[in-house]
Formats: sequence, C-alpha cells, structure tokens
Amino acid sequence: MNHSKLLWGIVLFFSLSIIFLFIYTLSPLFNIICWAAILSFYLYPVYKFFNKKLKNRKIISAIITIFGFICFIILPLIFITFIFYHQVSVILTYLTPFLHKDFSFILQELQKRPFLYDIYKEIYFFFEPIWSKIETKVADALSELIRYGINLLTNLFKKSALFGFQLVLTTLALFYFLIDGEKFICIAKNLFPAEEDEKNYILQKTSDILQGILYGSILTSIVQGALALIIYAMLEVPQYIIWTILTVIASFIPVLGTFLIWGPIVLFLLIKGSYLKALILFLYSALIVSQVDNVIKPILIGEKARLHNLLVFFSVLGGLTQFGILGLFLGPVILGLCLCILEIYKIKVLKQGPLDA
Repeated sequence: MNHSKLLWGIVLFFSLSIIFLFIYTLSPLFNIICWAAILSFYLYPVYKFFNKKLKNRKIISAIITIFGFICFIILPLIFITFIFYHQVSVILTYLTPFLHKDFSFILQELQKRPFLYDIYKEIYFFFEPIWSKIETKVADALSELIRYGINLLTNLFKKSALFGFQLVLTTLALFYFLIDGEKFICIAKNLFPAEEDEKNYILQKTSDILQGILYGSILTSIVQGALALIIYAMLEVPQYIIWTILTVIASFIPVLGTFLIWGPIVLFLLIKGSYLKALILFLYSALIVSQVDNVIKPILIGEKARLHNLLVFFSVLGGLTQFGILGLFLGPVILGLCLCILEIYKIKVLKQGPLDA
C-alpha cells in the first residue's frame, strides 16, 4: 500500500513538473497566444462566413479573413502610429523652451489679449512671493513630460521590429486558432473538471464578456474617437491625432470620460480668442461625443456582460498595468471568470438558484 502511494506520488510529481516546464517554456509567448485567441474569437464569425461561401475550404477562408484583418485594422493602425509619432515630435519641439524656464512667448501671447493679460496680472500679483517657485515647478513638470515623450518615441521606434516579429507569430497562431478553434475548445472542456452545465455557463459568460468589451467599450470608444476626430480636424485643432487618441483612452474613464480631453481644448480655444470654435466644440462634444456612451452601448450589448461599471473599470485598469494593452481584454475576462466560479459555488454548494446559461 505504501509502495503504491509512493509510486503515485512520484508520478504526480513528475507530471506536475512536466506541466510546469511546458508552461514555463511557453511563457515568453504568452502575449502572442492570448492575442491570437482573442482575435480568433472576434474574427471567427467572419471566417465562418467565408468558409460557408467557399464550401468548407478552411485554409483559404482563414487566409482571406487574416488578410482582411491586416488590411482594414493593422495597416490603418500603423499609419495612425506614424502620424502620432510625427505630431508628438512637433509638440516636444514646441515645449523645448520650457526646459530653460523660458515663458516669455506665453506672456507675449497674453499681451495680445487684454482680458486674459489682466487675469494673468491678478494671478501674478497674488502669487508674486512664490512665483519663481511656481515657474520652477512647472518647468520641472514639463521637463519630465518631455523626457517621457522622448522615451516614448524612442521605445516606439525600437520596438517596431519586435512588433513586426510578434505580428508574424500572432498571425500564424491566429491561422490555426481559426481552423482548429472548435477542437481546442472541446479539448479544454473535456479536461476541465466540472459538470457540463457549469462548463457551458463559463464559456457563455466568457463569450458575453468578450463581446461586451468589444461592443460596449472598444467600439464605443472608437466611435467617440471618430466623432472627435471629425470636429478636431474641422476646427483645425493643433496635433488633432494626439487629442483623438487621448479622447479614445479617456472614454474608458467613468463619469468624466472624454470631457477630460475636449474640455481643456475648449479652454485652449477660448484663450486663443477662437470663441466661435470653442462654442461649436463645446456643444458638439457635450451633445454628441459624450452621449455616445449612453446611447450606443445599451443598443450594442444589451444585457451581455452584466458587470458593474466600477468593477469593469478597475479590472481594465489592473489589466493594463499588469499586461499592457492585452489587459484591456484579460482584466475583465479574469474578473468574469472569478464571478463565474463564485456564481457556481453559490448555486451548486449553497443551493441558491439555477445557472442562467
């Protein structure tokens, strides 16, 4: 009996060691595998459409799907990245005088507008004893901002080759996920130690969360960014691509959202004396851009991914911190899986109701 237990202990130890080594071997490819899996989930309906039209020619259908994804998503993103690179370079050049604590050109601009210049004099008179310290603090903050911007551009340039290599591997993995995705899911279901209804519930919940992220967060933020881009370009807002990207990012922030970006731009236009442009931007952004979240999101996702907004926000924030852009998807998915486990425990152990699969 003891010999049998010892034998099983040795087998278990070696089995777990091999599994650990396998996971450790694949860990450098974690991001690539996750991206391929997530992209395959979103692109699978497109793949199924082509596969049906081409009478079950899986390889050709997968190639067409991936080619379309590269043409309509990846290439535009690369183009936008190049514009972003250029516009950040322009802003950094514009901010360079601040490194030498040279604020004279701002004062010259204010002198052209008596109303704003009078406000500046009042503020200066009030803070005169500590004005030099304020200038130093502002210069230091801007100096850090410039250094951050330079590092961002440098890393962006350095990582372009790495991005290309990862894109090739992701595309290869995506190809096989599209063709054999259903097989992978069946294998995972069979290996997962749970009852059939529990497995289906977890899969359905994960699917709902991923769809909720795409339609409820990403697509909504892209629509807000596109609407903002139109008005920024029409009003000739300087470096409008940067402000558009920041508007997309700000749309994920609860309550204030896109106001964090278009609000300061309205203020900037007022300072410039472009009062009509400021009014147009304010009305357009308040009545159209900011309302997209309230109008489109309920239509797109309905009751899918019924997660509390605060939980989603913190899961996205934590995911971005731990996994980068990938965390935008992984954070809410991990949150959803945790809630699934708690729901199954409540139902199966505490006997408090049926699974709503």
